[in-house]
Amino acid sequence: MSLCADEVVRITWKTAHAAPPPEFRPPASDLLPMFRLALNTLPESAIVALALSQPSLLSLTPAQAAKMRPLVAERYTQISSSPAYSGVESALPYCFAEKHPLEGLALVHVPDGADARTPVLLFLHGYGGSFLWYQHLLAEHFGNSIIICPAYGINTSTISGEYVEECVQAVGARLGRPMLKPVLMGLSAGGFGACDIYTRHPERFDRLICIAAYPPEDLLEKFPRVAKAAFIAGGEEHFVKSGDFARRIGKLRQLAPLTQQFTVPQADHFFLLTHTALTMARLREWLPRP
Repeated sequence: MSLCADEVVRITWKTAHAAPPPEFRPPASDLLPMFRLALNTLPESAIVALALSQPSLLSLTPAQAAKMRPLVAERYTQISSSPAYSGVESALPYCFAEKHPLEGLALVHVPDGADARTPVLLFLHGYGGSFLWYQHLLAEHFGNSIIICPAYGINTSTISGEYVEECVQAVGARLGRPMLKPVLMGLSAGGFGACDIYTRHPERFDRLICIAAYPPEDLLEKFPRVAKAAFIAGGEEHFVKSGDFARRIGKLRQLAPLTQQFTVPQADHFFLLTHTALTMARLREWLPRP
């Protein structure tokens, strides 16, 4: 099958490493049947609006949900007018599956003219599921890259290296050609999952970029000395204000001197949406040159 310009491709593969069905405590568990029904009947924009109206589903506070609501709505408005993204099927039903999936799932942005030299980003979503706006935002700023967004339940902090490797292999098979080593990028929970995978298999990735996350204490000494790792966090994050972020990065730099970090001034956990231009400018500096 040939791929057209800037197509978003849905790729599946057989796996024994998919995420188990999500579990919630009340009151979120009481809302789950209604939410799953909505997943099968409503567009993703409406599903996310519903979730933000019940913040416990995404482990958000009411104040956080209120801040996110207009920002996410604007992103879905842009998606609705995008030729590449407006008709893309949401990955959220997969993320909130009632039964353990027997297949893996990824949405892949393929730019026009992609070949074996095209940069590759492999993005691990944050807690709550693989929202389409993540990929749309990345494609807006890094549209010359193949952007692979595997869906893995609602918590990618526990995603396995096997699942990610299967995903990369499935994408390569679909494209029908070799790919460059991907940049492994993780957001929030996905940042912690990315750290774990990178320290286990650094040879599989060009580098590691963590957004709104920090290197876990038990992984610091597992980073190879030649690791290319970068961390970006909001200045108002609790782990930044406490000094823990600077301490961990300082320790990691002693072990892996190429480590980089940046703090987004006056930003909280959601700076990817609230401080997009500054965040993307810094990410662009960290990405390999095409």
